[in-house]
Amino acid sequence: MARRQAIDPEELFETANRMKAEGKEVTAMALLDALGGGSLSTIYKHLEVWHAARPAEVIVKPEEIPAAVQASFAAAWRLAAQESKREVTEVKEKAKEEVAAALRQFHGALEAIAKIEKDRDTDTEIIEGLQKQLAEAKAEISKAESEGAAEKARADELRQQLKSQQQDRDAALQQAAEYKGQIEAMTAQNAQLLAELAKNKK
Repeated sequence: MARRQAIDPEELFETANRMKAEGKEVTAMALLDALGGGSLSTIYKHLEVWHAARPAEVIVKPEEIPAAVQASFAAAWRLAAQESKREVTEVKEKAKEEVAAALRQFHGALEAIAKIEKDRDTDTEIIEGLQKQLAEAKAEISKAESEGAAEKARADELRQQLKSQQQDRDAALQQAAEYKGQIEAMTAQNAQLLAELAKNKK
């Protein structure tokens, strides 16, 4: 299985900047899709660096606020700040705790993702090894089948030769039996002739 090469930080930064310029949301999953694969844990790490390196967005005011209005706003703001200072501090502390908890969960998720990816790579190596063994086994089976077919053909040929030899032997035995009968007949005939010759001499 083909694996994508490790993601270069500059490649990720360039892709993230392009997505941001196009008005797209820059997330780890969106980057994974745009980059055509890669390690999520690596993408998350580079994405953190990208976020940290980006300058804060500056909101340009369409027009200046009149000084009188600014003074009123400043007075109201100071009053509101004094009245809600404690609440704001509590909110900040709570937000700080929530951010810390979220970061702990985030890093825990990163570790889990890294483990999953490592297990996936290990499983991929095991599968590739098994596929190689399977291919070798198929080659051995094919070779054995070819050799078996050749041996079967050889056995058929030997059986045919044996059958032919048995037929030749049977024919030779039959001919030998005929010769034996002829010899026995000739022997009996010779004995008879000798007996007649001996009788005639007397």
